Amino acid sequence: MLIPPFRDWKIRAKLISITLLVVLLPLLCVAYLSVDRFRKAIRSASDEDLEHLVSNIYTMCKVQQDMDQKKVISDLKVAREVLYRHGREIKIFPEEQIRFNAINSSIGEPYPISAPLWKIGGIPLSRDTHFVDKVRDLVGGTCSLFQRIKGDRLLCISTNVTGKDGKRAIGVLMPSESPVAEAILAGRSYQGRAYVMGEWYITAYKPINGRDGTVIGALCVGVKEQSAYFLNDEIKRIKVGNTGYVYIMNSKGTLKVHPVREGENILDSKDSSGLEYIRTMIADALALGEDQVGTIRYPWINPELGERTPRQKINKFIYFRPWDWVIVAGTYEEEVYHSLYETERFILVMVFAGLALVFVLTVTLSKVLTRPIQELTEVTTKMVSGDLSQRVEVRSADEIGLLGRSFNRMIGQIQDYTSNLEKMVEDRTRELKESRGKYRDLSRFLNSILNSATEYGIVALDFYGKIIEFNTGAEKLFGWKREEVLDQENIGITITPEDHERGIQKEMSRRTRTEGVCELEMERARKDGTRFPAHTIVTAIVDPSGKTTGFVEIIRDLTTRKTLERELRETKEFLENVLESSVDGIVTTNLKGKITYLNRAMEQMLQFRKEEVLGKHISGLYVKGIQQARDIMKLLREVERSENYEMGVRRKDGRALAIMTSLFLLRDEDEEVIGTAGIFKDITEQKYLEAKLKETQAHLVEASKMRALGELVAGVAHELNNPLMASQTILHVILKNLSEDFPERGRLELIRRCNDRIEKIVKHLREFSRQTKPEFKEIDVNQPVENALMITGQQLLNQNISIVRRLSQDLPKVIGDSNQLEQVFINLISNARDAMDNVEGIKELTISSYLVDDEESPSIAVSVKDTGIGIPKENLDKVFEPFFSTKPVGKGTGLGLSLCYGIIETHGGRLEISSQPGKGTELRVILPLSRSGKE
Repeated sequence: MLIPPFRDWKIRAKLISITLLVVLLPLLCVAYLSVDRFRKAIRSASDEDLEHLVSNIYTMCKVQQDMDQKKVISDLKVAREVLYRHGREIKIFPEEQIRFNAINSSIGEPYPISAPLWKIGGIPLSRDTHFVDKVRDLVGGTCSLFQRIKGDRLLCISTNVTGKDGKRAIGVLMPSESPVAEAILAGRSYQGRAYVMGEWYITAYKPINGRDGTVIGALCVGVKEQSAYFLNDEIKRIKVGNTGYVYIMNSKGTLKVHPVREGENILDSKDSSGLEYIRTMIADALALGEDQVGTIRYPWINPELGERTPRQKINKFIYFRPWDWVIVAGTYEEEVYHSLYETERFILVMVFAGLALVFVLTVTLSKVLTRPIQELTEVTTKMVSGDLSQRVEVRSADEIGLLGRSFNRMIGQIQDYTSNLEKMVEDRTRELKESRGKYRDLSRFLNSILNSATEYGIVALDFYGKIIEFNTGAEKLFGWKREEVLDQENIGITITPEDHERGIQKEMSRRTRTEGVCELEMERARKDGTRFPAHTIVTAIVDPSGKTTGFVEIIRDLTTRKTLERELRETKEFLENVLESSVDGIVTTNLKGKITYLNRAMEQMLQFRKEEVLGKHISGLYVKGIQQARDIMKLLREVERSENYEMGVRRKDGRALAIMTSLFLLRDEDEEVIGTAGIFKDITEQKYLEAKLKETQAHLVEASKMRALGELVAGVAHELNNPLMASQTILHVILKNLSEDFPERGRLELIRRCNDRIEKIVKHLREFSRQTKPEFKEIDVNQPVENALMITGQQLLNQNISIVRRLSQDLPKVIGDSNQLEQVFINLISNARDAMDNVEGIKELTISSYLVDDEESPSIAVSVKDTGIGIPKENLDKVFEPFFSTKPVGKGTGLGLSLCYGIIETHGGRLEISSQPGKGTELRVILPLSRSGKE
């Protein structure tokens, strides 16, 4: 730079001062702007540090919660399988009361209480711990049984949860207003946290239903909340700045984790301005979305440190909803931004010092001339370009020399200040490295959380399948130590040779990249060569750009589950063998009535092959069709189970079978109705035998009645015979002593003839009622007909029925029993009389006997014909069946014609009938001449 030769040295001095101002001030501004950007970066990084801290703790809680929830749901299924392995339902025995020292879970006061005994499959459950201990051996968690008692409370009757004194928590009483009891009594499952015997548990409850579908209790499983062991101490050790810390409270303001005040309630705490900052922070946290972090700043005075002036505090918080945790990290802003404030103060001092120095130099240069202005300008130019090692050569002690020395000192100070600024940047860089070290510690802390998942093997792989992480659960599953497998290929360590050959690793990698996750069951290998079934889930590790950089594999041992599945399969096969071996038919249907199973006995009963009816509607087998199916379903929905239900089914050939069945509803593991089942027993033969038995009993009753009637008739005949003999004797004496022309002699003769008729009837009644064995001999068939008319004739005349006799004389003899044939004709005449009771018009009974030429041999026929109402055509084939009658109730037994039919068959004859409704009926007794009858 060339300086024009000014004559006036004062003007030259002013020009130099202006030049210095133009050069120095931009340098100071550039420095200040650089520090300002640095200040903003430091402030942003500090805020992000606090956000990352609460977010990392939130992530750890979420991972632990997910693992516990999955395990407790799986444990509940295992517990139900173990419980119902011994029976379909729990039976309650009210007569056996079990005593408990109940403890109210809400107030902790013990008092005695009784509850009825529970059993399943004959195994007691109340106060018995075999079942809950079996579940603990299988899944490693806790298991409890709760019984519903009076007041809709839940009483713990069996558990493997123990307190610090080693005693089990049997007798814990859950009130009806608790969330668990409300859900269970409403028939819903419940999942949540529970504080039992001084420990936090993740629990799951499932209602237990009785035979009628009502809730009688609950099955509960749980696992200890791992956060209680790992998070508390680690969180308490976290330090934010010099005095800051991390604490956790619930939505009610109670401190769950705190360095010194754990368990206190701080909901009403206020800052120095009177703001209830805890309430504000909780309200904001509850309104946050998932994974969102909130911020609050407030003035705070800590009297414990002797403070009197409030300082600004900053808190970052996040809400973990499953545990009702508000996670807070905070400290004083001045501690977070301490380095920033120091840097700002330094810059301000530098700016003001620089301005003061420029002012002094300007005033000084305005008074003093400088000769080496050209050299000074060149040095200034080099300094502006960044070379602070240049110095002005001072050749005199005048004002210019002083200016040169001052300029040199200024450059030296700027160089020192620049060096100090670089040192500060280096210090802050070192602090950032230390922060990264803290992040590494936090990462190790997260690894310790992962290693606590001992029931799951977690293996991290790089993109090429080499193991980069191997947790404690994986060591337990595979038998390898972490140090032994790091940087080894997963194929050679845990994959079987067979899967290695078929490229399972490539398949898993492909599915993970394309589908996002790969889930499958496969066989895995341990260090000692043994194999076990495992469930594997593989997910991809993705960098911020979306590129897959590795994989995470979570493995679970399925040995216990496979064992249970095998036992269930064997049990299923055993039950199927039992069903197929049953002599009774067994059928199951779904809710739509479609047949889903029938056993061998049912196939034989219906004569259908199984393939012909599976999938068909059950109503196709019922005699009453779809209505029968609807009636059965309605009955089962009302009573759940029905025994000794009679119905009819139809065989393949169309024959109807009488069936005695037991019916019940089928339910799944959630007690939902999935179909029906029935046990069918063919009672067709039994029904036939019962009908025959009733017929025989009726014959016996009728015979008994006839015998009693015969005894009555014999008695009446005997009683009538005594006065009749006296009357006949007296009448004989009177007639002997009267003259032949006595006027009243004719009337006395009429009385004698009436007495003779009475004597004949009484004698015949005595003979008819006499209990004798059938005696077959040659008789005139007209004789039993006349005897029957003699007994019934007066009754016919009393009912205005005229009798027409057309009995042929000189008929050949037949061989038979006169009394039995007389009984037949009496029954036929009585039926004819009853048929003409309500007839308007001619009432006529025609009895004929005649010789007929039968197909086999000559026979004699006796016809009894009336002018009654007749018999409908559809009933003609039924009149000889026992108990069939067209007479009103109480007037006939339906056995008369059946007995007549049997008697005529005994005589080797037959009984024929013909009828026209409205005109009358004719019955013909046909007796052969050549057959002698049975003896």
